[in-house]
Amino acid sequence: MASIEQLKQRISCEDLAERLGLERPGNTGNFKSPHRDDNTPSLSVYDNGRKWVDHGAIGAAGSCIDLIMYVEKDITDVAEAMQRLHKLFDIPFDKVEQPEQKKARTQLEGWADAAIEKAERAKKYLMNERKIPEAVVMAAIKAKTLGFSDYTNPKYSAGEKFFGGDSVVFVVKDLATREVVALDHRYEDKALNGGMKTKTLGPKAGHIWTINYNALKHAHTIVVVEGPLDALSIEAAGLKGYAAIALRKTTNILFDWSFAEGKKVIVLPDNDQPDDKGVRPGMSGAWQLHEHLTSQNISCLFVDIQREQWIDQKDANDYLKTHGREELGRAIKQLEHWLIPGLPGGDDKPEFPGGKRRVYLPVHDFSKYWLYRVKEDFTSYVKLTRDEDTNETKESFEDLCGFRVAALSSINIASAMATMSGEKDTSPHTIFSASVQIPRHGPKLVRRVFDDDELHNPDRWKKFGPIYKPAQFSRMLNILERTTEIGAREAVNFVGLAWQNCKPIVNEGKDCFFTEPDKQCPYHNLTFPSGSSADAFKLVSAYQQTFKHNAASQLLVWALGAHLKAFLGFWPHMILQADKGSGKSVLVKRLERSIGFTMLSGQSLQTEFRLLTSVSHTSHPVGWEELSARKQDVIDKAVAMLQESYQHTVTRRGSDMTEYLICAPVLLAGEDVPVDSLLGKVVRTELAEKGPMLPETLPRFPVRQWLQFLAGLTRMRVMELYEKCLTYCENHNAGNMEDNGAQRMTRNYAAVMCAWGLLCEFGGIESNHGRFVDDLTKQMNTHVLDTKADREPWVWIMGTILGEIDANRYSNPYKFEQVTIDGDQAHEVIFIRTTHIMHHFSTSPALRDKFNSLPVKSSKVLGHALRRAGVVVVDDAEKAIHQRRVAHMQGLSLTVMREFGLSVSMPDSSGKVSMITTPTAATG
Repeated sequence: MASIEQLKQRISCEDLAERLGLERPGNTGNFKSPHRDDNTPSLSVYDNGRKWVDHGAIGAAGSCIDLIMYVEKDITDVAEAMQRLHKLFDIPFDKVEQPEQKKARTQLEGWADAAIEKAERAKKYLMNERKIPEAVVMAAIKAKTLGFSDYTNPKYSAGEKFFGGDSVVFVVKDLATREVVALDHRYEDKALNGGMKTKTLGPKAGHIWTINYNALKHAHTIVVVEGPLDALSIEAAGLKGYAAIALRKTTNILFDWSFAEGKKVIVLPDNDQPDDKGVRPGMSGAWQLHEHLTSQNISCLFVDIQREQWIDQKDANDYLKTHGREELGRAIKQLEHWLIPGLPGGDDKPEFPGGKRRVYLPVHDFSKYWLYRVKEDFTSYVKLTRDEDTNETKESFEDLCGFRVAALSSINIASAMATMSGEKDTSPHTIFSASVQIPRHGPKLVRRVFDDDELHNPDRWKKFGPIYKPAQFSRMLNILERTTEIGAREAVNFVGLAWQNCKPIVNEGKDCFFTEPDKQCPYHNLTFPSGSSADAFKLVSAYQQTFKHNAASQLLVWALGAHLKAFLGFWPHMILQADKGSGKSVLVKRLERSIGFTMLSGQSLQTEFRLLTSVSHTSHPVGWEELSARKQDVIDKAVAMLQESYQHTVTRRGSDMTEYLICAPVLLAGEDVPVDSLLGKVVRTELAEKGPMLPETLPRFPVRQWLQFLAGLTRMRVMELYEKCLTYCENHNAGNMEDNGAQRMTRNYAAVMCAWGLLCEFGGIESNHGRFVDDLTKQMNTHVLDTKADREPWVWIMGTILGEIDANRYSNPYKFEQVTIDGDQAHEVIFIRTTHIMHHFSTSPALRDKFNSLPVKSSKVLGHALRRAGVVVVDDAEKAIHQRRVAHMQGLSLTVMREFGLSVSMPDSSGKVSMITTPTAATG
């Protein structure tokens, strides 16, 4: 019987909906809901047929399993749904091992292939009617992004909607995988199709069209237009280094724009007439795009469509047909020069000519607004002078500042508690963010954060560049204050998976607004590696092979699972143990490359502040190299920091009380990691047998897609899986589960196992691929048993005191005796006072640092721990030691302590101890 994941991969929700008899008007687009009358079809299929959603029903969404249970209400459980799918698609119940096959082509890809085969027939319409040069059309055909269709639907007559007819087909592909995701049809004769001039098969949201997807990464300038015909027209202009993309819908802006980072983006909106509300759809969409790109530090400028040449020209294709290729190329380079993109000035009246304004400016501001003019990375000021002879006003340009203020926005920052817990925010605070374009950074915007009382501080603004006219610059800021609501947004200062408005989100460095980014977060400028989920399997398999027993893959899974802290509330640190020359450094370097991980050298961890900044405001793990080689003072501070970052802790430092959220999981690498007090907060992996080196051609792990997958989960779903993993670990634990220390360690390994389970679901990996679960369980048991004697603070204290006795440095009274317990069990016992032990620790200069780092500092707590461990066999005893009677002593069994690895030099049979020579160290 096929598994759930195999069914999800094998069955298209679109095919399933058709087999279940769901109605689909026109045989394209959305299906009608099976449980209500839909005037507009509301059940849509997306993600290449893997997922579906009914927009008219709350919570109605999911995979093929959920769809058949949604349609056929008599199916109430998953097992029954799986059986129904097996019968419906004639899938055999007997599990047969199938050789790995190439992924079957989807129906949409089949339609695309058919359209591409007829692509030559699109040339006539595009060249004759749309004036697209043949070279551009052929380039699109060669790139397989252009096709042709002559399909007509026999259910409809000519002139009716959904009839069809000859149409140019624009093949839309996914930016990351290059898989076909949609087909946009442009009908040559819309009258044949009932007035419909376009049709789309597949989703519009989240995908763009361009003539050549590979050319985007080589372009230095991207021109954004609404439709594919406009994109072809831009390509016809022949501008070197320019690439055009079609949004396909003015509001289609919420997708991964990482391909545009470091490039200049020019927006050419449709020159629409205002509707009955005064809104120009093309310009309104351009405003939204400007806000979105600016928030991601991508420079965005508008083509100036207020010029005379654009009168009666709706879009780029109209301009091409009217003015020709060369004029269109010049028009694209004629950009708006207004201070606020999309808000023309030049008139004393505040009414916007031709539609609703982007932002309202009072008359006294609007009358000054037109004096400010901008280039891409420079701002000028119009100086007005009056000619004494002619009495005419003359305009001249003067330099204002050596940069351009692209946006000034108010930002509502969520509190650290709401960010980590997902609870409703009760203490947010507001700051202001300035996005500025400066020459030295090219098209990439530079962003700085201002508190309310710093917004007009000229010294802060001078950090961007020179200010030549301070008075006029201050007046410009006063105008820009009116625009803070344009790009106003809510944000969280956290890199990784965080909570915003009680929902999990993926946050990168560019999404944060740190006051001092270099100091507050080690990943303040991090963009997560992106790619296909298919790369996850390649990475995991390679890491499993490079070191035997999943030693390296456990490190990878731990690092990727660190972002589950948002759901679990904790995440263990990782100890990477390896001998010299075992390949540890090489493995860590490859991990850095695979997931964008940062390993910090020991030199950068010399102070408490550096330790603090290395683990702040992120759940993406960091690494500390060779902590054991640092001074004891640094080690103690580091251990304290690790205690706090196991969950999360908020602290504020400096005169400005800058906030730091301590929460990053840490990789501790080296031969000896001095973290005995952290055994309940760490997991471990040991590099032993080497396998093949990780290949240089190995792709990066799709961390961004992994985090987006996690963000689509619920806390309840993750906790249910974690509880199952915890039960499994407890049932397979070789230690004593009544031991609190063993319980804590088991919970940590269960968290890593939970991450593995989700990773398998994300990458389509078998649950015990490469025997990962078996090796992780074995590592857990080895770790638990190896550290039994190291988990309790009393062990560290007694180990030190027994060492002091051996070295003849313990001056307080003690005595060795043979004691019989319960009539027949003999114990070697040392009689000593716990009060004397802690007094020796606190007063010995050589032990002062150890005492400061101890979690136990009172004799009462020490005595309680010794009794709980069964070490105290005689309590409140009185002994004669060197002719003095010492009362209230505890008899500690050396026999029991040996089980914890503790020992001390004992007197020989004559009662003499050669090492003990001082009078106070009598043995009786």
